[in-house]
Amino acid sequence: MILEIKNLSKSFGTRKAVENLSLEIPEGSVFGFLGPNGSGKSTTIRMMTDLIRPDEGEVFIQGKSVQKNHHKALGSVGALIEKADFYKHLSAKTNLEMLARMDGIDFSRINYVLDKTGLKNRGEDKVKTYSQGMKQRLGIAQALLSNPKLLILDEPTNGLDPQGMKDVRDLIKDLSSEGITIFISSHLLDEVQKICSHVAMIRLGKLIMTGEVNDLLTEAGVITTEVSVSQLDKAYALLQSIDWVYQTQIVDETLRVSLKKNHISDLVQLLVQNEIQISAVIPRTSLEDLYLSKVGMENIL
Repeated sequence: MILEIKNLSKSFGTRKAVENLSLEIPEGSVFGFLGPNGSGKSTTIRMMTDLIRPDEGEVFIQGKSVQKNHHKALGSVGALIEKADFYKHLSAKTNLEMLARMDGIDFSRINYVLDKTGLKNRGEDKVKTYSQGMKQRLGIAQALLSNPKLLILDEPTNGLDPQGMKDVRDLIKDLSSEGITIFISSHLLDEVQKICSHVAMIRLGKLIMTGEVNDLLTEAGVITTEVSVSQLDKAYALLQSIDWVYQTQIVDETLRVSLKKNHISDLVQLLVQNEIQISAVIPRTSLEDLYLSKVGMENIL
């Protein structure tokens, strides 16, 4: 395990932000750290990187305690915590040169990280001309300067448009293929499912579940089914009062229904009995379904 979190707790006044949290992150994994806003994700990351001290517990990176041996534990770590922040009137390359000089990093590394993040042709441009997605990629470039073995990214796609999200997603896949372990905090379940090999879900600072994505999805008791029907509005209204249906949405002229896995045949029968014609039923299991199965519809991210 490249990263181990053991019995971590942190309170702010009377509010318990993180409570007795333990996690193990395998080397080489892309690990998704999931939960709604306010669930304790950012607080946990700040404790992982020693920006704040836990009330209890300890974090180990490659067997070294972050709390007791800060420099050795974090020497192989790169991190982008929340929004990337740079001198906007300077070029991306100049910003990175300043950071490299402070950390004693050879300037030859700068061209590599700009190329790796797709910014090589814009390295001489001022940061104020960058899109939000480019700023996020520049933030990842900064985190890569030290040639880390572990990359920690806090909400790396937050606030990005679809193209920006795809660019960051593709970059994470590329970095993972080079053997870098990546720890990603996010509340965007669909994005995480596309890139993560392992996940942990927390709520109100407590761990709900953790494991390999494929294993957890196999065990999910809830499934999302896309149903093409003749009378969309009638079908939508009908399903609002069914107790084994968690959520019903109309998406691109299709009914998207989250329900208990063993009720798919009941769904089809119900629609047919109400004279609603069905042209297609496509079951899809997702991390959102998994979350629903564990904490219920009222707590959906």
